[in-house]
Amino acid sequence: MSWRVFYSYSHKDAQLREQLSTFLAPLRRENKIVEWYDRQIEPGALWDKEIRSELTTADLILFLVSADFLNSDYCFGVEVQTALDRLKRGEARVVPILLRSCLWEESVFSALNVIPIDTKPKPISSWESLDDAFCDVAREISHLVAKDPPQPPSLSAKFPESYKFDSSLDLVRNQVTSYARIYERTRQRMAPSNERTLRMEQIFGNLRSLATASYPLLQQLASSPSPGERLAAVSILEVFASEPLLPFLTGLLKQEKPFVCYHALKALRFAVNALDASSYPALTNAITEARSTLKEAGVPVGTDRERELAAAERELQANIKSMSVTTRTYE
Repeated sequence: MSWRVFYSYSHKDAQLREQLSTFLAPLRRENKIVEWYDRQIEPGALWDKEIRSELTTADLILFLVSADFLNSDYCFGVEVQTALDRLKRGEARVVPILLRSCLWEESVFSALNVIPIDTKPKPISSWESLDDAFCDVAREISHLVAKDPPQPPSLSAKFPESYKFDSSLDLVRNQVTSYARIYERTRQRMAPSNERTLRMEQIFGNLRSLATASYPLLQQLASSPSPGERLAAVSILEVFASEPLLPFLTGLLKQEKPFVCYHALKALRFAVNALDASSYPALTNAITEARSTLKEAGVPVGTDRERELAAAERELQANIKSMSVTTRTYE
C-alpha cells in the first residue's frame, strides 16, 4: 500500500523541495509513496480547500523547515497544527526536515526527531555534499515507508456509544491551543528581551487562568509534542499538584528553555506544599534530580530558576521536620 506524502514548505524553498523529490524517485517508482504539494492544484480551484483535503488524508507529512517556513503564518499555523493534531491521534506520521539554518529549536519541532542528522540535526544547506544530505533524508524516509501506513481509528473507536460531546471542554481545549500557539510564535519571532519575557508571562497567566477548566486535559497536554501545550500543562500543575507528573516537571529542565524551566520549578515548589507526607520521598527525588540538572547546565546561583529550586528544598525540609515533630508529639 502506497503512503500518501504531503509536502509542507515555503515557496522560497521550492528548489530544495524538488531536489528532495528527485532523491525519492525510487520510492515513487516502486509505488511506495504518492507525493502531493500545492503546485499540483488546478487553476481556478479553491487552494485552501485543496490543501486541507490533502493534509487531512496524508499518511506522511514532511515539514521542510527553514526561516521562511517558520515565518509563514499559513505553514506554521494551519499546516503544522493540523499535522500535529493528526500525529497525536495516530492518523499520520510527521517528519521535520531541516533545509536551512533557523531557530527550529525555539519552535514546536524541538520535541520531534529532526533530520538529517550528523551527530545532531544539521541543515541540508550546511552539508559539504548536498547529495549526501538528501540521500540521508531519503534513506530515513525509505525506512519509514517500508512499514504499512498508519491506520486511522475506526468510527466506533472514535465515537463509542458512551461518548457524549462536551462542548464546554471543547471550547477550553480550543482556547488552550490558541494560547499555546501564541506562546510558540512569541518565543520564535521575538528576540530575547525583557519585553519578550513579559509577553510570555502574560500568555502563561492566561493559560493558568484556565487551569481549573483545562485540568481534564492535563495528561494530554503533558505528553504533547507542542512546547506551548506542555507549558499549559505546567500552568495547571502550578494550581493542582500531581505526584505522578513530578518526572514530567524535572524532565522539562533537561529539554526546555529557561522560561519553561522556571515555571516547572515553580510548579515543583507548589507541589512541595500541596502534596501530603506520603509524597515526600518522590518530592525529595525530584528536587535531587532538578538540582543535578541545573548543576550540569551550569545555572549560576542567583537566577530565578536556582532561587525557586532552593526555596523548594528549604520548604520540603521544613515540612519533613514539622511532620517528625508532630509525630513525636502524638507519641
